[in-house]
Formats: sequence, C-alpha cells, structure tokens
Amino acid sequence: MRIADVLPLTPLQQGLLFHASTTHTSDDVYAVQLDITLTGRLDPNRLRDAVHTVLTRHPHLLARFSDKFEEPVQIIPADPVVPWRYAELDPSTEVEEQVQRIWADERAAVGNLADQPPFRAALLRTAEHQHRFALTNHHIVLDGWSLPILLREIFASYYGQRLPAAPSYRSFVTWLAGRDRDTARAIWREVFTGFDTPPWWEPPTGGGWGGATLPPFGCPNTSPRPWVNWRAAATPPSAPCCKAPSPNC
Repeated sequence: MRIADVLPLTPLQQGLLFHASTTHTSDDVYAVQLDITLTGRLDPNRLRDAVHTVLTRHPHLLARFSDKFEEPVQIIPADPVVPWRYAELDPSTEVEEQVQRIWADERAAVGNLADQPPFRAALLRTAEHQHRFALTNHHIVLDGWSLPILLREIFASYYGQRLPAAPSYRSFVTWLAGRDRDTARAIWREVFTGFDTPPWWEPPTGGGWGGATLPPFGCPNTSPRPWVNWRAAATPPSAPCCKAPSPNC
C-alpha cells in the first residue's frame, strides 16, 4: 500500500483502538452499518463509482491503524480502494436471511484495523428493481451521526452533482492534537460532577440497538431514480443510532 500520510489519533480513536486490540477481529461491537432499501431503476456500476469518488475525497475512512510506535498512528492510503461487494440474491429462498448473513460478514470484516480497510460498501439485488445497499464501518473512522453526510455525497455523485472541496483531515487532527488536554479534562470533570455512573443513552423506541428506521431519503426529480429507505443498524450504545432529518441529494 502506498502511503499518503501518517497522522496521530484523536483521543476517541485512541480509546477505540485500545478496545479493538483487546477483542477478536470478528467481534462487531464497534461496527456501524447503514442498511438502505433502494426501489426503482439503479445502475450498480454507477453507484460503485460514486462510492469510490466520495471515499477518494475522504481517504482517512480507509486508513490502517497501528499501535506499534511510541504513539498510535493512522496510515492514510495514497490510492484508496473501497471494498465493494455486489450480489444478486436468489428470490426463491429466504431473501432476508441471505441479506442478514451478508451484512453480518460485512460488519465482521471492518474489525481488522491493522490490515483491512475500516469502511466497506455492499449492494444486493433482492428482486427486480429492488436492492439493499449497506455502508459498514468501524466506529474509529465514522460515527452514526456522520453517515447521512456521507450518504448525501454518494447520491450527489451518483447523479453527477459537483461536490464542494473536502475539508482537510490533517488540519483537523493537527488542531485537535494541539488542544490543552489538562484543561479539557478539568472542564469535563466539572460538567459531570454529581454523576456516579456514565449517563446512559436509551435505545430507540421499539427495540434494542439492532436498528432504527429513519425518514425516507429524497433524491432529485431529474432522471429516473431509486426510492430510498434507510436504517442505521448494529450501532453500539457508545455511538447512538443516527436520527437525522431527511437530507436532500
């Protein structure tokens, strides 16, 4: 792998890397997955290219992580390649079981932070003019709140819209590394004074952390388009299911 940059980790990433190093790589407790139903005409190759375009803008989402140095680092690839999976499922069998089995494989695949990309995309054809699309990542590179932004960029690229310049990830990491951590700790200690245990996020209504249905994703009325319904799935309590308003492409 050609290397574009080597950056320090944010404090949250350091904690997640530590916990990831103490679990099995197949453990998907820190996997975040967005499961989307697409209804209508869809060009799989065009969607794959859109995913690649967006991840090329944000190559840190495909970083490798190492704790073999004095301080842990994230290694940014110079030629980012998004792991992409496409399959046409057999409608004569239980489609949902097939989908969930593949989604579980996708979540397990993002657990190997040292050797494999922590972000993946998969598209499954479940029936004529119907697909399931999943974006899966380790929480170390992306949280549930940020997934709608990424999804908006992917569909904007799919429809040929020009994307604004991407912010500099290096600038953000460098700025964060220069903050006064002692002062920050003191402020947060004061904020949480009186709490005997960490504040707990309540699971979404209607179940545990397995998923939450989100509003329909609206795309431009120009050109034939798939209709999209999306849900956040397998998001751990430390990263609450994203519940953002419906974005426009």
